[in-house]
Amino acid sequence: MNWTIIKNETQYNNALNRLDSIFDATNGSKNSDEFDLLSILISKYENEHFKIEGADPIQVIKMKMDYKNMKQVDLIPYFGSKSTTSKILSYKAPLTLKHIWLLSEKLDVPIELLAKPYKVDKWNFMKKYDTKIKKRLKASS
Repeated sequence: MNWTIIKNETQYNNALNRLDSIFDATNGSKNSDEFDLLSILISKYENEHFKIEGADPIQVIKMKMDYKNMKQVDLIPYFGSKSTTSKILSYKAPLTLKHIWLLSEKLDVPIELLAKPYKVDKWNFMKKYDTKIKKRLKASS
């Protein structure tokens, strides 16, 4: 079959089905070249039509928990307490560098997926520092 750029879902599905049927092609065979070509064409179509936005670190943790059939209580050893675990998983407290390192090691999650900015709700840790900084800036003016 002669393949061209995949332009619609029907062609995409046909390409996926063919790729599946020649998946075990040996290197150097006619099917091997077709496999390589289909891989490129399918990848191009997917990159253009199925853009995936990056998950935030908490979503990554929850996906890994689901994959490993873990419950929130199973993360307590990594976060230190039940309340901290609950706060982090409900976006009320941020991950620390220690959490990121432990989770990366113990759950086999790349650090790059955990060490990304994400929105933390109602976290007032910096509030007292903001007040002091504002006072100093006002005094120096």
